[in-house]
Amino acid sequence: MAQALTKLPKIVDPNLLVGLNTADDAGIYKVNDELALVYTVDVLAPMIEDPFVYGQIAAANSISDIYAMGGDPKLALNIIAYPGTADPAVLGEILRGGQEKAREAGVTIAGGHTFNNADIKFGMAVIGYIHPDRIITNADARPDDVIVLTKPVGVGTLIQAYFTEKIEVEKLAEAIKAMTTLNRNAAEAMKKTGGHAATDITGYGLAGHIVEMAQASKVGVELWSSKIPFHERVFEIFQSGVADPGINMNRTSFGQAVVNRTDKTDIFTLLFGSETSGGLAVVLPEKDLTRFNESYGQPAWVIGRVTADNPGTVTLIA
Repeated sequence: MAQALTKLPKIVDPNLLVGLNTADDAGIYKVNDELALVYTVDVLAPMIEDPFVYGQIAAANSISDIYAMGGDPKLALNIIAYPGTADPAVLGEILRGGQEKAREAGVTIAGGHTFNNADIKFGMAVIGYIHPDRIITNADARPDDVIVLTKPVGVGTLIQAYFTEKIEVEKLAEAIKAMTTLNRNAAEAMKKTGGHAATDITGYGLAGHIVEMAQASKVGVELWSSKIPFHERVFEIFQSGVADPGINMNRTSFGQAVVNRTDKTDIFTLLFGSETSGGLAVVLPEKDLTRFNESYGQPAWVIGRVTADNPGTVTLIA
């Protein structure tokens, strides 16, 4: 994608406050001195058989980009690829799941677009509001800040195990709960405690999204292998020979910017796994951790630190 984008002419618009230049989670366009629009789009293929749950996950995943920028999501359009000969009742359940999650987020669905396609995909284009002076991007991480992660990782490997019938859906309960949980509370805590930077952890995996943050902020990042939370059974499944196909793709894209200073080869490899509706990685001063945790009120993990050394590089240490 980065190579393709280099062929496009540069977009020049003084009101485009966040665009393509930092590979951020959403675009932001200034309307006036008090209001800017945060806008994003995302779609997912089914990762679970239950269409209602799939709709919830896809909606939470789409809305998350607005939260990652510090915005308030307001309006959405559904985007659906669906086989013309398939059961319309299943489509209805996908839409119902998405609508329920959107309602929970305070998002109004204004319509959408459906097209005939052999493979099912569902997602949303989402618009939110933000004050132009209160934008949180992935480009302002500062040396000595710490990185807080609000959901465990390893979803890609769990889903691959589910697809290959290595585990039953009942054993995905923890991961499904995480994927259907909005990042709203994490975003509110981030805004209340003055987070410097943030990103949500999705398709590029923890490694890929933190590399993008390090490069956009022109800083280095140390990730602490012993502090990174993984979903239950991820290591057991990975060691049995089942792995997320996204690992190889993300390692090809970001591997040159990630250094392993540990003997934890499994952890290092799994950092490149694709996540679905993952948590926020919030960067903030260490002195504000207590206030963040009190505001968030849910489990969160301090997984690393920002450094002035090795700009653009992520280093896994013990």
